[in-house]
Amino acid sequence: MGTNTPVIEKKIAVILPSVFAIGFTGHRHLPDEAKSRSLILQFLKEQKENIQVSVYGISSVASGGDLLFAESCIFLGIPLRVLLPLPKEQFREDFDEGTWKRVEDVICQALSVEVTGEDESRDARYYECGIETVLQCRLLLALWDGEPSRGLGGTEQIVSFAKIEGRPVVWIHSHAGTIQRFNANREILNDPELDFLNALPEAKPEQNVRTPGDLARAWFEKIDANATHASPRVRRLAAIPILCTAAASVLSTVGTLAGGTAVWVGIGSGLGFTVGALPVLLKMQKRQATWARIRTATEICRSNLAFWKAPTPYNAIGPEVVPELSGMLMSLNFLKMSDSPNRKAVLEDFKHEYREGRVQGQMDFFWKSATRSEKKARQYKFLITGSVIIALTANIWMLLNAVWLKGLSQAPWKQILPLSGSVFFQLATIAGAMLVVNDYQRRRTRYRELHDLLQEWDKQLEFARTWSIVIRIAEMVEKALLAEVIEWKSLILHHKLPRR
Repeated sequence: MGTNTPVIEKKIAVILPSVFAIGFTGHRHLPDEAKSRSLILQFLKEQKENIQVSVYGISSVASGGDLLFAESCIFLGIPLRVLLPLPKEQFREDFDEGTWKRVEDVICQALSVEVTGEDESRDARYYECGIETVLQCRLLLALWDGEPSRGLGGTEQIVSFAKIEGRPVVWIHSHAGTIQRFNANREILNDPELDFLNALPEAKPEQNVRTPGDLARAWFEKIDANATHASPRVRRLAAIPILCTAAASVLSTVGTLAGGTAVWVGIGSGLGFTVGALPVLLKMQKRQATWARIRTATEICRSNLAFWKAPTPYNAIGPEVVPELSGMLMSLNFLKMSDSPNRKAVLEDFKHEYREGRVQGQMDFFWKSATRSEKKARQYKFLITGSVIIALTANIWMLLNAVWLKGLSQAPWKQILPLSGSVFFQLATIAGAMLVVNDYQRRRTRYRELHDLLQEWDKQLEFARTWSIVIRIAEMVEKALLAEVIEWKSLILHHKLPRR
């Protein structure tokens, strides 16, 4: 791999760098290679000078346009991510000796080299490589003669896919040298979600950052600390309206028993008004949305770091699932590619670290969380049952006293019975509402399900013997761990959960 590792200063504010990936597609046979090289160089030079973020290129190194683009990136000092449609030994068959020497020179200096696709057909593999290039870039540069593709994987098909996807496309006509732009009005540099996450308070005053991996881990600690700080407050705030409602009801009862004293009635009415106004005054929906955004980014970053020493890019959760975090994912993958000298790992080492640090750690977390949720659910159910029994007993006793036990009507404790009934019914209501707000029963069941799934996958990982199988199982683990976080965020941001 090359030496295009970003230079990172020590003791810096932890900011995840914005990155801009330029993909390329083009013909193998060019009418004027020198002219095409000059046009590509000019375009890349302009992008490097005008875009105020880290720019890198993505392309294959097939003969013709792809190789020209790759060589131009290396010449200009632009980091290059190479996507191969076939394993290197098979890819070699498409080149003569001189051209292959140029390809090897590029591969040796590339930031990353990956093989895409799994189809048996050679043409299909080239097509898959072109589609993957579009999916991984923010802008596609095309060197194309404007003619229809002459087979699967042709330039026209890749350009058409990029246009449908809404990617900005810059088309250099391979014969005329003219330039056209498609989807040019789409905002490609603005990344509000990454700006929001970068602006969160630092977890520590300053961080010692020596490598791209250090930066990724420090940034994770920062957003994780913010998510942890925000999370408990959401549930505590959700309980306030419930408590106010119960207090208003109890105070109204006290006011009635005290002869309709205006003070008690006023306080009860004030609390009732507070119930309606409090969610707005405390910005509860906004707080929930903020927490959901930070927690989702945190967990996806945690998942990404779990794959840090794997030989492949992180693909468990992509921008198609969380498009608003595409900038974060692109930046983390760029840092991972840049950190290649520090993340080499043999299969058994990766398996051990992943099982110990990710799978078994999550298994312990889910087991403890399930146990804690079950205990809390049991306590609330006991409180509900006990409160209802006491409240019913008080009401039944008042009924009996009114009908059959009139001789006890002057008992000093008689006035306490209506208040007791109201208080304990409200206590049961509070306990039931808190059981629902904290979602203890569903969380207990879900935690146990996840624990059992991870236990099964951990056994599979133990006996896996190849990178492809280990990565496949690990991706299943990550998708299962992230599914509920993403669903919860969607429910909150789209207001499908009841407002509290």
